[in-house]
Amino acid sequence: MLPHIRNAVSRATEIYHDSGAKARVEQDGYTRVDPFLIAGGEGVPVLLRPLEKLLGAFIREDVSGILVNSERSAGLIHLTCAHELGHYFMGHDTTGDETMDFGPRAAHVEQEADWFAYHLLASRGVLANIMRRKHWSVQSLKNPFVLYQLSLRLGISYTATGWSLVRQKILNADQVKDLLKVQPIEIKRALLEEREFDSRKEVWLLDESDRASVLEPRADDQVLVRLKSNASSGYLWSLDELASEGFEVRPVPRSPEQIPDPEQLVFGGVATAEFLLTLDEAAKSRNGDPLVLAMKEQRPWLKGAEANATFETRTKYEQIGPGLTRAAKQQLLRESSLA
Repeated sequence: MLPHIRNAVSRATEIYHDSGAKARVEQDGYTRVDPFLIAGGEGVPVLLRPLEKLLGAFIREDVSGILVNSERSAGLIHLTCAHELGHYFMGHDTTGDETMDFGPRAAHVEQEADWFAYHLLASRGVLANIMRRKHWSVQSLKNPFVLYQLSLRLGISYTATGWSLVRQKILNADQVKDLLKVQPIEIKRALLEEREFDSRKEVWLLDESDRASVLEPRADDQVLVRLKSNASSGYLWSLDELASEGFEVRPVPRSPEQIPDPEQLVFGGVATAEFLLTLDEAAKSRNGDPLVLAMKEQRPWLKGAEANATFETRTKYEQIGPGLTRAAKQQLLRESSLA
């Protein structure tokens, strides 16, 4: 590793620890590093707006700032913000970026910001944390279904996630090239019935291993919950708690042979139940504490009986749109209260 790249990786590791991102991931249950929060903690406002050619820009002034193109995917927005933070933390001057694809011939400042971004958002520690919670092995990561779900939990694109595994020497370049032959649109179509499929929306697949996590979908993302089912013994999963939190729920009827990727997701032929969750319009506008996604498996005719099984996780839906990020707005409010 070249000295300037090693310095960028080292700086990213420092920021991961010192900014509170490490505690957020390892103690609070979140799965990803939020570059907006890090920028807010540094007093660097992030403004999202449509940009004609640029993906993002870093502006070095008395009060430095970051611009990010709001008309890109959430994964690219996060990576762009982290790249511009790389310029900030590495002491670079004002710069604009039309791409996030930087090779060995790129200017040193771009290589530094590039390696900083990848090692901030997809360090070995962050990857290991997700893999441990999800019970994924290195072998699991060679499955495109797993790579796609990993990308959602990291908050970066499917392609960037694949190449982050190469940078971390977890997979090699040939393995990732083979994985990327399967595109997210094919994975999403396989996960959902055709009538539910929308190529513009991400599809999160949740199961028992997501209990300890706080997940951060976009407000329009679709969440597919897959749980073990004892319907043959008269038990059904209750959906009342979900409705009270603002979720719209639709059971997804499927025979076992229709369940995609059975080797990864169904063990020993255990029967499963699937539910597709979306946020209602009122819940989409909420900010604040994570929503509780809770379900109980009960015999519906036995009111008040103890549940046969329970499932609970938390979701904090991310709102991304033109304007200052929520962290930047909170920063301004803090500053105005001190003035």
